[in-house]
Amino acid sequence: MAELRTAFVESARRQLDLLKRSRCDGNWTIAAMRLKGLAASFHAGELSRVSEEALLCAPGEPTVIRKIENAIGEIESN
Repeated sequence: MAELRTAFVESARRQLDLLKRSRCDGNWTIAAMRLKGLAASFHAGELSRVSEEALLCAPGEPTVIRKIENAIGEIESN
């Protein structure tokens, strides 16, 4: 289980990095959709919710990025 959680967190952090570097709507949307799909596959409800929120925001929105960072941090600490 620990290895699976580690792989999940690493994947989520990669998508978060892509979100942070996105400068156009297309790249932002793709990274947010991938993160949402990843969250759904691991039943990570809060991460899925904030990923959905990211889909409604402009690229680089700092508040949603912080929310995603917090959601990933919560998963990592549990």
